Amino acid sequence: MADETRHLPSGAAKGTIRDNLEVACFAVLLIVFFKTFVGQQFTIPSASMRNTMMIGDHLLANKFIFATPQWDWEAKLFPMRKVDRGDIIVFRYPMNRDMDYVKRCVALPGDRVEVRSKHLYVNGKLVTGEFEHHILNGEDGPVRGPWPEGAAMGPVESDRPIGLWPFLDPEIAKADLQGHETTNGFRDNLGPITVPEGCVFGMGDNRDNSADSRYWGFVPIEQLRGRPFMVWWSFREGGNDDTGARDVKGPTDVAKNFADGAQHFFQWSRWERTGTIPR
Repeated sequence: MADETRHLPSGAAKGTIRDNLEVACFAVLLIVFFKTFVGQQFTIPSASMRNTMMIGDHLLANKFIFATPQWDWEAKLFPMRKVDRGDIIVFRYPMNRDMDYVKRCVALPGDRVEVRSKHLYVNGKLVTGEFEHHILNGEDGPVRGPWPEGAAMGPVESDRPIGLWPFLDPEIAKADLQGHETTNGFRDNLGPITVPEGCVFGMGDNRDNSADSRYWGFVPIEQLRGRPFMVWWSFREGGNDDTGARDVKGPTDVAKNFADGAQHFFQWSRWERTGTIPR
């Protein structure tokens, strides 16, 4: 009877430990590649984009969509394009680039932006829609638009003249002092101003409760991180829609978040938002 024993080539029998290490290393490389070039997970911590995006929405962001391709194969492999008006954008906060912000791009380089009694005008045209929310009654939360001219949008806080808006000062722009927030006087009235080259103007959809370009200036295009393309999970922080997400500063906060998620996963998850695409 022939010997049916099969002998592996020298070095093929690597052992369980080596096999597992190779699989683990390959998985880590895939994760690093995905987070660096393809997508990343972000969590909405505040109500500045409510109700388009809610506190506790866990997003996957497309990181390559606004990138500039260096080679032809990049453009073919990854569908890249320039940022456009109406895009929801993830970007590094101009004065603290360790923080990521999420807003809506409402104006591009060269656009003329003006806010008059809460109404947004870009190049002289009123910009509104279902994405634009205003707070008429604090108990009811943000109410969605559209908000045509003459619509009741709540009281106007101030009519301060545009000349006081600090980010038009060339010296401030030269010193890169964006991020030093101004007062609320520019929330409801601003402009007209022209968006400089290399920048966009970002605003939160929850217009009465959003710290955005009205307060800290323009968003450099080079600081764009991507565009949210899916809510993969949404969790009501504190069991309601108004409790801000915990500011994670260490292992203790991570453990608290994990405990809350485990304890209230079924009750506090917004199942109707799972798999939705923010627009």
